[in-house]
Amino acid sequence: MNQVIFDKTKEIKKFMTMDIMFCFAVFVCCYQNVVRSYNTTMLALSYEYGFTSRSLLGTIYHVLDAVLPLEMMDYGVVLHFAQIVTGLFFLFLMYFSYICLKHCKEEAFGATEFVLFSLDIVTVATFSSAYNFFRVDLFMMLVAMICALLLVNKKAEWLVIPMSCIGVMFHQGFVFMYFNVALVLLLYLFLSSDKKGKVKYGIIFAVSFLAGSALFLWFEFFSRTNGAAIIDQVVADARAVSFEGKYHSTLLAHEVLGVDLSGDESEWHKMNILQMGCFVVLMLPYLMIFIRFFKGLFKKAATAVDKWKYFFVLAGACTMLPDFLLKIDYGRWVMAVVAYYTIVLVALVVLGDQGIRAQLSETYDYYKNKAWGFLLLLYPIMLVPLGDVDINGFVQQISAWLNANVLDWYHF
Repeated sequence: MNQVIFDKTKEIKKFMTMDIMFCFAVFVCCYQNVVRSYNTTMLALSYEYGFTSRSLLGTIYHVLDAVLPLEMMDYGVVLHFAQIVTGLFFLFLMYFSYICLKHCKEEAFGATEFVLFSLDIVTVATFSSAYNFFRVDLFMMLVAMICALLLVNKKAEWLVIPMSCIGVMFHQGFVFMYFNVALVLLLYLFLSSDKKGKVKYGIIFAVSFLAGSALFLWFEFFSRTNGAAIIDQVVADARAVSFEGKYHSTLLAHEVLGVDLSGDESEWHKMNILQMGCFVVLMLPYLMIFIRFFKGLFKKAATAVDKWKYFFVLAGACTMLPDFLLKIDYGRWVMAVVAYYTIVLVALVVLGDQGIRAQLSETYDYYKNKAWGFLLLLYPIMLVPLGDVDINGFVQQISAWLNANVLDWYHF
């Protein structure tokens, strides 16, 4: 009997072709050719008014307005800029998949393809749809992926420190949403290294964590000091870059004037809870896979150090708890959780973790050989794109019907 020879180059070519075709189809289905007011208004924030929160993207845009022979403060230009930036992000997403597969061993190749395909489809769908098109989350996820590649390649790892700061400068929510990717990988490398490696990764972890935390505290509690003096100019810029001049007033009220908006969100939190309950029920097949995977992974842990590694991998998404408890953008929170687990697991496969490789491959083979296994790829179609406050359209419809006809729990 002839043994089938694994040709990695050919397999990568086949996967990338399929991945790009499916992602393009998803983009066409989800794209709505609009940048919503929240995402255009972010461009009005700039460091010319001080070192203030969420202002890095706006600063970059204002610099481009100053150096390019274009009038950038116009909604039409913003739309084209968003299209270009999003397209470049999707290309980087494909590059990330390619690099990970290039360094992936044969035994975990199929499983890694499945994880990367899932990540790419969810990400492209989410950042193509109107609610998250050109949202700053795109830049935070980009920073997390760059950090993962730096650590996987084990070259210029110190760049994780400035990249962590850049993530927080895009949005202080980076600390809860996407910082966990770099921090957990650094903890893993710290626990896996010799004494010299422990010093290196310990320093990178400590400095990254302290710098990110310091920036978070500054932006969240101390940066909004001159709002009354600059609000008129910021509003003027926001009108210029927003469709028909309709900017997001509550964003500016919070970011420029420091108005606390949490008191207005109690009914939204009720809706969040109901939607999350519906979403958990719909995601039960994947939650069972998740439980099976980590249960098997901990059984494979030969030492206490291995168990700690896997514990940090499992618990890393808990950085999202403050967002789930205090904020209302559950679609964004779910996207961050999906990104965390997929990016970290693939990174650990590339880093050569034998337990992760073996368990991922076993889990993949178990479900692949089931007659209904292909449904695991098709089922998520109705669950994307992920939204912002609403987790997704399907869950929103179910929870709205339950609230209107059964529960009568929240009112707007």
